[in-house]
Amino acid sequence: MNRADREWEIKLQMMSAISRSQEALAKILENVANVTDNVGVSPATLHEHVRVLTGMQGAILKLVTGKSWRPPMIGKPAAPWLSAAVRHKGTD
Repeated sequence: MNRADREWEIKLQMMSAISRSQEALAKILENVANVTDNVGVSPATLHEHVRVLTGMQGAILKLVTGKSWRPPMIGKPAAPWLSAAVRHKGTD
């Protein structure tokens, strides 16, 4: 396996690990939500901890792969931008 293929494989493995980590975090949150009132942890505190963990995972993903994730955007997508050099004459 050449270096580029190995690097790609490592990046995919890292993204998979982060995905599994997010799934584990979701399961933890479900369990914590069930006992939050009994333990005395405020929802705001829990939210802040989750925000920090998610930020750390995003930083690791960007560091390893050079890619970052963005939350889904709601709205109407813009039309594709095309340079005048590649546009057909009938599309102006």
